[in-house]
Amino acid sequence: MSYSIPSDERLSEAIFIVMYRNQQVRSQSEMAELVLREINKDGSNYRASGERIRRLAVNRGLSQISIDYNDAENRDLPEICPVCRNPLIGISNTTLDGGETEILRKCQVCTYSVGTRMRIPGKYTFTKGRRR
Repeated sequence: MSYSIPSDERLSEAIFIVMYRNQQVRSQSEMAELVLREINKDGSNYRASGERIRRLAVNRGLSQISIDYNDAENRDLPEICPVCRNPLIGISNTTLDGGETEILRKCQVCTYSVGTRMRIPGKYTFTKGRRR
């Protein structure tokens, strides 16, 4: 059976409707299920990944997101936000001897931040946001 990939606009409308009906969605998989059910209720066969739905919801301001983190083995801090794929901004502090050290990397679009310990997103919770 063949399927179609929805446009960002069509997917955004489905996300908006889902967030209008639900004040909070407790996981990315639940969000993807609700959005796909909404977009396919007219009998079409659209598919979209949970990651695409999450990024679109955050980047377009359709949803606010809170993140539960898990510790990671990797010690390298990311340059790109793993939640919304926007660049991370480094926040530095001056040391006692006059040097600078990076203490945090933070996303300006979503709530992701990472400090001296590497953390990866474990679970997302979506709450109703303002449309941009």
